[in-house]
Amino acid sequence: MKTFKKIVISVLMIIAIAGLSGYLYFDQKFTPEKNYLRVEDESGAVPIKWMGNDKNALMVPIHFPKDTTTYYLQFDTGAADTEFYSKAIQKLKGISFRNERAISSFYIGQSKITSDKIKISNTGKALEKNDPVKIIGTLGADILENRKTMINFRDQHIVFNMSQEPDEFRNNLIGFKFKKRKIIINGNLKGKDEKFLYDSGTSAYELLTSKENWEILRLPQSKVKTEKAQSRPHILITHTTESHELIGLGNRDILLSEVTYVEGFSQTQYMLMKFSGMTGMLGNKIFLNNRIYIDCSQEKMGIE
Repeated sequence: MKTFKKIVISVLMIIAIAGLSGYLYFDQKFTPEKNYLRVEDESGAVPIKWMGNDKNALMVPIHFPKDTTTYYLQFDTGAADTEFYSKAIQKLKGISFRNERAISSFYIGQSKITSDKIKISNTGKALEKNDPVKIIGTLGADILENRKTMINFRDQHIVFNMSQEPDEFRNNLIGFKFKKRKIIINGNLKGKDEKFLYDSGTSAYELLTSKENWEILRLPQSKVKTEKAQSRPHILITHTTESHELIGLGNRDILLSEVTYVEGFSQTQYMLMKFSGMTGMLGNKIFLNNRIYIDCSQEKMGIE
């Protein structure tokens, strides 16, 4: 009897230690480094540029001093840090290098962005003179931290570093968590309280979720569209089909007309979703008729 009791205690201790180890591992792995962006002045309305017929990526124009060329960063709230693409920035005069980081000052609208520690990723392609859209990096969620932002999908522009809260949102704000620079929103789906990650990098999708949830949310007998998608460094296979559900976000009901699940996620990505308790990721497509106000300094947001 004592031996059995010892075994039970040992198993419980192992489970507890494993759970704590898992928590510490994911907590450390997904904790972003210090925010090195310095942002001055409100941007004004910065026009959105979409890539692809399905609006696969949301691009934001940027300009360097003494350079008349317009360059673009993909706006990705799922990325904790802003980064430049190594192959695309090799010949840009507005960027210098030190200790494998980029030093730069550039403008998004009227906002001046300065940093001496911008990350550089080994991706992208060398710019060609005739490239219609010169993409040089990713604008991450560090641009949102401790700041107010309006993403106006309806009128196709974004306002960064807003000086004050818009009047029309003043009495219509809901809470969210800006945990580890991830926008996590509480919502209601099919009568259940759920958590959703807003990831503007999954631009062409409404909701990315597990296959189990996908089966529950899809319309019976609906056709499935299967595509390959690039998610560094993996090739993913997406399965999208029709849905007809409402996601309650505060006092707004947002129509979910499509739902997607993905093959090819790494085990780490799956574990992150499970570890965080999230139902899935909301992409830009579900908000294309809306305006989203995000105040990361107060962890309040509004959708209209």
